[in-house]
Amino acid sequence: MGRSLQEFWETVKRKVSGNDSTATYEPIRVDSEPENSEYGAFESPSTSTRSPTQGYTELMGGSVPCPSCKGSGRIPKEMEETLVALIPFDDERLKPKRTFYLCSHWDRDMHFSSPAGRFFMLVPRAVELSSTNFAIDNVNVEGHAIQPQAYIKFNFMNHINVSNANYYNVQVVNTTAQIVSKFTPREHDTVGMGFNSTHMTISPLSLSENNMILFNSTVTLTDIAAEYCQQSYSRLTALYVNMQFDIVVSFLYFNHREQASFTTVQPVCCIPTGNCTSTAWI
Repeated sequence: MGRSLQEFWETVKRKVSGNDSTATYEPIRVDSEPENSEYGAFESPSTSTRSPTQGYTELMGGSVPCPSCKGSGRIPKEMEETLVALIPFDDERLKPKRTFYLCSHWDRDMHFSSPAGRFFMLVPRAVELSSTNFAIDNVNVEGHAIQPQAYIKFNFMNHINVSNANYYNVQVVNTTAQIVSKFTPREHDTVGMGFNSTHMTISPLSLSENNMILFNSTVTLTDIAAEYCQQSYSRLTALYVNMQFDIVVSFLYFNHREQASFTTVQPVCCIPTGNCTSTAWI
């Protein structure tokens, strides 16, 4: 029995230190070892010895690397064909820009197709008028005189821009303008009128730069303003008179009529030739 215990301990030492050069080991049988011996807790090498690869296989057995965990996770092998790998939202394979575009359109369509969305679209919004206050350089002179009473009468085309913030078409049915002379700061004499009854359709959500309303204006200047416009030096230089345009536009939508107003001050050519871009007297 003493020899058997000695061989057993030598075998254990070789296993622990890794110096075992033998390919196989014979099991050591302890025939006369009592059950309550202090060495009874040890088992034979044939039943307790496992290689490192066997331990690793047992630890990772039945699992494979997770495709979307960047090598840091594993999933059960039997569920490899069932589980779906998680792909980040901004992955180019998913075409995130196209996905966002389609989702935004879907959300907008769902919003507008609902009762609240239809109400939102039908709520009236502003129809605004605007002008760049540009100078009117060319007019059509109908008549002028200095004696016995100074006057000059001419007509010209003016325009104003319209923007539509509604989600539906707006139809312009009438445009009028009252023209006031601003030759002197205190002067508020009405010297002409502008008018256009042509109908025009303004598209939904359109900007003012895309919608221009023309109206024909006729003006008659008298007294000191007419004398100023017909001075002899008008052959050498362009002469203008500031005029205030009080514009009112009538528009129609869903059989409902409304008006929008706008006031602008513009310089208007008033020389007898009617052309302030050229100083040649005709």
